[in-house]
Amino acid sequence: MKHLINIDTWERKDNYLFFRDFHNSWIAMTSEVDCTEAYAEAKAQGRSFFLYYLYAILRAANEIKEFRYRWDKHGQVVYHDTVDITTPIAVPGKTFYTVRIPWNSDFKAFYEEARCIITSIPEDGDPYGTDKEIAAQGDFDVILLSATPKLYFTSISYTQYAPGHPLDYPLMNAGKAVTREGRLVMPIALTVSHAFVDGAHISLFFEKVEKYLKER
Repeated sequence: MKHLINIDTWERKDNYLFFRDFHNSWIAMTSEVDCTEAYAEAKAQGRSFFLYYLYAILRAANEIKEFRYRWDKHGQVVYHDTVDITTPIAVPGKTFYTVRIPWNSDFKAFYEEARCIITSIPEDGDPYGTDKEIAAQGDFDVILLSATPKLYFTSISYTQYAPGHPLDYPLMNAGKAVTREGRLVMPIALTVSHAFVDGAHISLFFEKVEKYLKER
């Protein structure tokens, strides 16, 4: 469910009015998170490590209200009670197919539904069909995570639809896990609107992601 924000009484009024007309009000950050426990459990149980960190990232985003603020298709500021996650999945013989995975706080239920969605990708489907549906709906109640599991990175820049066209929702990337001082860490990059999200919220996001990757 979405809720319309009254800008005049909003606690972020000053931040929003300051940043909303910037040519680029989106800030990008990359940080490492410890994923040792999640990786070990996934491998021990023959499960997808990708879905482990997908869950941790989506849970963190849903627990921080600032990550759920959006402009809807009418240009109004809204916030959503929950957001889902979209992610491109590699498809043999093609490049990728973007799927939308619903949020579920129960990890087992989330994992099983996500696995079912990913293994049911139609061979002749539109790889951008999910993105088009989200744009047509106009609520943008999602975050996006792309995975590059064979590439470790320290920074990333994101595409922009058109000059003057803001990004519609947070974009994230997860990279290759590497060993650092005996622990396994992976880079996660994100870009979010500074009109909605501050550095403190980004710090909290990374803390939560790491926490949920350790709670195995």
